[in-house]
Amino acid sequence: MSEALDDGTVLWRAPVKLNLALRVLGRRADGFHELDSIVAKVTLYDDLLFSRREDGRIGLTCSADCGPAERNLVVRAAEGLRRRAGVEAGAHVTLIKRIPLGAGLGGGSSDAATTLRALNDLWGLRLPTADLVDLAGRIGSDVPLFLGPPAARIGGRGQRIQPIEVRPFSALLHTPDFSCDTAGVYTAYDALPHAPGAGPIDAAAFARSPSAWADHCVNDLRPAAERVCPALPEIADALAAAAGLAVHLTGSGSALFCLAETAAEARRAADGLPEALRTRTRIVSLNPW
Repeated sequence: MSEALDDGTVLWRAPVKLNLALRVLGRRADGFHELDSIVAKVTLYDDLLFSRREDGRIGLTCSADCGPAERNLVVRAAEGLRRRAGVEAGAHVTLIKRIPLGAGLGGGSSDAATTLRALNDLWGLRLPTADLVDLAGRIGSDVPLFLGPPAARIGGRGQRIQPIEVRPFSALLHTPDFSCDTAGVYTAYDALPHAPGAGPIDAAAFARSPSAWADHCVNDLRPAAERVCPALPEIADALAAAAGLAVHLTGSGSALFCLAETAAEARRAADGLPEALRTRTRIVSLNPW
């Protein structure tokens, strides 16, 4: 999870998440949507390098266009942690982005959660995990889950986290060359007609073999995401035909994934993809932490 480097910086890795199942249970009084989701962290990471600053400032260097620093979740997490702890400590963060933006993978949220963990350690604050989780929920809906276990059932707007057992798996993770706007997807979801709600997610099913998950990997946001990003269905159909596996959407998109029992099965499926799909597809597995 973390590694001290020779130059005095500390490397931390921030994993992505897959929504193995996602149901939208309605709109809350606070404007957010009530969710029920099975989430697993997987082995695609942003790298974050942390070092102390003696001037009490928070600095950020980003390998991609991460927008204004003061609006970045990494900076917001660092500033929030300082306020919570009542300290004036400084740090510089170098963020090496590998997680695509706007893909439903939670990259920004994972970076923020990793920042809370890393600076809690770097500054010697020793705040308990419960305090970090509370602070994470104030930063963003997905941030608390990245402070949790490898797999969890999340509820509310994402702040309720229940550890669950998920059978280890591999997956083909395809990230199209476009993003889906999360707010736009939820707006489209609200505008669509909705059939009577299906039964609750069977979390116990995910402790069984991944080959038995097909009927449980639902995503209520998929029709809305396909309206916002009309290229999604064609890509999903091409991926399914070439890989010979069912294709699922994570979060509000645009990332798609196919589940496999083993890494070998995932590699065989990846080898069958045409180059246009293969260049944007990687093999991932359940993250161990």
